[in-house]
Amino acid sequence: MRKRTYIPLDDSVWGTEDDTETSKFPVPMCHNIVSTSQIECSSGWIDLQRVSLLLPNSRYDRKRFAAITIRIHDPTCTGLLFSSGKLVITGSISMYACILAAHTISQLLCESDSSQDFRIVSCVVQNIVAHAEIGKGLCVDVDAFYKAYCEYATYQKNVFPGLVFRPPDSPIVLLIFASGKIVCTGGKSCEDIQNGFRRLFPLIQ
Repeated sequence: MRKRTYIPLDDSVWGTEDDTETSKFPVPMCHNIVSTSQIECSSGWIDLQRVSLLLPNSRYDRKRFAAITIRIHDPTCTGLLFSSGKLVITGSISMYACILAAHTISQLLCESDSSQDFRIVSCVVQNIVAHAEIGKGLCVDVDAFYKAYCEYATYQKNVFPGLVFRPPDSPIVLLIFASGKIVCTGGKSCEDIQNGFRRLFPLIQ
C-alpha cells in the first residue's frame, strides 16, 4: 500500500507572515479536504445504474444510498456521485487534487458512455481537516483546559479521550488530545486553518 503523504499548511502556501512568527507555532498538516463539484450531463441527469456497470472501480446500491461510490488512485480519493450531477470528493489533501479528481471522474464518465457529454462546472471546498502536535515530548492537561474553557468545550473522557473546543468567532474547531495531538476541522480555506490555529494555539500551551 502506498504511504499517504500530507501537505504542511505553512507560510510557503500563503506567503503572508515572516519566518520568525511562523516558528512560534506548530505547522498544521492537511489530512483531508472535502469538496463538492457539479457535473453537467447532456441528458440532464446521470444514470447511476449504468455508470456502475461501466466503471469497475465503482459501487452502487440505491437501496442503501442515493449516490454511487467511485474510487480513483491518482489522486487517491473517493467520489460520491448523485444522479443530479452533484459530486462529493473526500480524501484529497490539496485544492488542486480536488479539482483534478473531479475532472478525472468526469473523464471516466465520458470514456464509459460516449453517447453523452459530461463536464465540471464548479468545485467548492466544504471542509478542511488538518492535524498538528504541540511539540515533541509535550502534553496537554485536558482536564485543566476543560475547566478553563468548559463554556466552549465538550469533554467526556470516559466516552472519548479527545476534547472538542468550539470557541466563538473562530473559523475552525479543535479536537485536543492529552498526547499533544490536535485535529483542526471546520475550515473552508487554508487561511481558516492557519489563522484559526495561530489564534487558538496560545490557549493550549
